[in-house]
Amino acid sequence: MGSSDMDNLKKPSRLSTGLRRGLGLPAITMAAALAPCLALAGDLDEITYDRTSDGTVQVHFSLSEPLAGEPGSFKIDNPARVAVDLPDVDNQTGSRQTEIGLGAVKSVMLAEANGKTRAVFNLDQSVPYSIDQNGNRVTVSFDQVRQATTTESGLAVTTPGSSEATAMDAGQPIDFRRASSGAGRLLLDVGSTEAPMDIRRQGSQIVVRLPGTRIEEGGYNVNDFATPVERVDVRREGNGSRVTLKTKDAGEHLAYQTGNRLVIEVQPIPEEEQRTSLGKKEYTGERLTLKFQDIQVRPLLQLIADFTGNNIVVSDTVQGSISLRLENVPWDQALDLIMTTKGLSSRENGNVIYVAPTDEIAARDKAELAAREQAQQLAPLITDIVQINYAKADDIAALVRQSSGLGESSGEKKSDGNFLSRRGSITVDSRTNNLIVTDTAEALDRVRGLIEQVDRPVKQVLIETRIVIATDNFSRELGVRWGLQGGFDRGGQRVGFGGGAYDGSDAPSFPIDTGDGTLNSTTFAAQDSWMVNTPISGDPTGSLGLAILGSNVLLNLELQAMQSEGTGKIVSNPKVITTNGHKATISQGVEIPYQSQTASGGGAIANIEFKEALLKTEVTPQITPNDMVIMDILVMKEEPDYTRAINGEPPINTREVQTKVQVQNGQTVVLGGIYEFENVTQLEKVPFFGDLPGIGNLFKNRLRDDSRFELLIFVTPKIVDRDNLANHNRGVLINN
Repeated sequence: MGSSDMDNLKKPSRLSTGLRRGLGLPAITMAAALAPCLALAGDLDEITYDRTSDGTVQVHFSLSEPLAGEPGSFKIDNPARVAVDLPDVDNQTGSRQTEIGLGAVKSVMLAEANGKTRAVFNLDQSVPYSIDQNGNRVTVSFDQVRQATTTESGLAVTTPGSSEATAMDAGQPIDFRRASSGAGRLLLDVGSTEAPMDIRRQGSQIVVRLPGTRIEEGGYNVNDFATPVERVDVRREGNGSRVTLKTKDAGEHLAYQTGNRLVIEVQPIPEEEQRTSLGKKEYTGERLTLKFQDIQVRPLLQLIADFTGNNIVVSDTVQGSISLRLENVPWDQALDLIMTTKGLSSRENGNVIYVAPTDEIAARDKAELAAREQAQQLAPLITDIVQINYAKADDIAALVRQSSGLGESSGEKKSDGNFLSRRGSITVDSRTNNLIVTDTAEALDRVRGLIEQVDRPVKQVLIETRIVIATDNFSRELGVRWGLQGGFDRGGQRVGFGGGAYDGSDAPSFPIDTGDGTLNSTTFAAQDSWMVNTPISGDPTGSLGLAILGSNVLLNLELQAMQSEGTGKIVSNPKVITTNGHKATISQGVEIPYQSQTASGGGAIANIEFKEALLKTEVTPQITPNDMVIMDILVMKEEPDYTRAINGEPPINTREVQTKVQVQNGQTVVLGGIYEFENVTQLEKVPFFGDLPGIGNLFKNRLRDDSRFELLIFVTPKIVDRDNLANHNRGVLINN
C-alpha cells in the first residue's frame, strides 16, 4: 500500500472496510483512525533499520523529544502484522511507507490519527518482537525468521505435523503444497490484494498470467509431491509473469486469493472418473467472475440468482460467510463450489432452485419417499390386458419381471424395481399373445411405456452370397518312338540287328535274308518293338509315322503331340433373409456313400455311411442405427472330386470362410479370395543320347502343364423395408 492509499484514511467509511482488511486492523481502531486529528507534541524525524549478528532486525524511530508515555502495540498472525502506537507524535519524515526487506520485515506504514502515530509492520511470517525506548529513540526488534525445509527443486514444503509456516513466510515468492485430498496447491505472492490475473487451461497445462506482477524466473520439478502437477515454470512476460503448471491426470482447477497470496489448486481426477467417464458432470452455464472477502452466503446466492435469471429459494438454516475469487467460471460450477464449501445441497423444480444444508435436503427426500411409498400401498389395484404385437409375450414378461425384481416362476417380489410395484403381478396368455398386468395406475403406465419401446417390428436383412470359382488350364506334350531292324552276311555268317530282344525260341529275332539280297517282310511284321520309346502319357491329338524299308534295313519312326486348353467358371449364389439379430442358415448339397467295415464276432460287417458335401451360408446380422449391417458370417462350399477317387470313393474339396464384417446397406464386400497357380515342366530322355545336340530330340519326351485356380466370395446385405418385404412375400422381390 502506497502513500496514496494512506491519503484515503479520511475519506467516507465506504473505503474503511478495504483498508481495514488490507492492514488487518480491528473495526474500533479504524473508527479511531477516522477521527479528527489532534495537536501533537513530538515529531518523528527519521526511520532507520539494521540487522544484528544474530539475525535480529531492528527498526529505529528517531524522535524530536522523548515519548510522553509508553508505546502501545498489538499483533495479528494472519496476515502477519505488528502495530506500534507512538502517543503524541507527529510524522515529519515526509513519507508514509518505508521498505525494509530484512528478515521477516517487509515494510512499515505510518498513519496519524487520534493524537498518535501508528506504525504497522508488514511481515513475511509471524515472529516474536520487542519494543525498547531509550531517550529520543524507540527501537522495535524482530527475531530471526524460521527456516523452511526445501526440496532439491528449490520449493519449500511444509511437512505434516509442522507449523503452518510456508516458503513465502521465509521471504520466497513461490511455494507448493500437497493437500490431504491429493490436490496440488501453488502459492504465489502477488504483492497486492487486487492483482490482475488470467488463468486458463491449454491441453495438459494450466497457464496463469500475472500482468504487472514480477516473480523470479525458474523451473521447479514437483513430482515428489505425488499430485497432478508435475512441474512449475515461471517466466517473464512483458511487465508481468507467466506461470505454467504441467499436469498429468488433472481434474478441476481453482484459483483464489487471500491477502497478497494467490492460491492455484489442481484436483486429481476421482478414481470413479478414471475407471469410467459415465456420470461426469459438465458445466454449461454462462461464465462469471466473483471476487469477495467475508461475504454472507445468502446475499451471494441472491447475486447468482440475479445473474442467471433463476429463482433461488434459500432455507433459513443457511448461514455463514465465505471468501472467494473465481475467474471466468460457469455459474453452475460456482454455485456447486459454494454449496460444497458450506455443506449445502440443492434441488431443482423447473426454474426454481431450493438450497439448504445437505442434512436437511436428505431428511426432506426421505420423508417424500416414505410418503410416496405409503401412497402406493394405499392406491387401488387395476388389472389391464396389454396386447403384444411383434414380440413374444413370454419374452416381454421376463423382461418386466427382471427389471422389477420379481422371481421368474413364483412371482414373489424380491426388491424394489423400476416398473411393477411390490403389489404388482404379471401373467402371460400364450394363446392370444397378451399380458395380464395387475398393479397401480402409476405402475401400469410405466409398464405400458416399456412395452411401447420394445414391442416394435424388427428390421429384416436379405443376405446374398456369390461364390465364384474360376479355372484356366493349358497343357502341351511331345513324344517320339522309333525302331531299326536289319541283317547281312559276314564271312558266311548271318548277322542281324534290331530293337527286339532274343526270346529263347528257335526263330531268329532278327530279319532273314531270302537269298536274293532282300529281307523277309514277315519277320519284320512280327517284330513289334522299339529301340527308343518315349510316347506321350495320354492319347495323342496328333501323330506322324514314317517307315523306311531298304534291302536289308527297316526304320520305323513315330512323332506324337498333344495340346489342350480350357477355362471354366462356377458361380454359386445362395440367398437368405432373416430378422435383425437372428441366425439364418441355407444349404444345398449331396450325400456321398462310403463303405466301412465293423468288426463283429471275429468277422467284419460291411456298412454304408454317408458324408455331406454342402454349399452352405450361415449368417447372424446386426443393424446399426446408421443403417449399416454387422454380420457374423460363415460361407462354405464342399464338392466331391471324382478325378482323385480311391477305390471309387472320392475325396471332398472344402472351401470355407468365417469372419465378422461391417458393411453399408446394399454394399458388396469381398470376404476372401484364394488364388492358386501351378506350373509343371517334365522331361523324359535316354541318357547320353538325349543330351546330343539336334539328334537328341529323338530320345526325349517333353511335358508342360500350366493351371490357375481362383476363388472369390462376395456378400451383399440389403435391409428390407416394409414395401420390399410385401413384394417379397408376393414373390416379386428383385435382386439389383
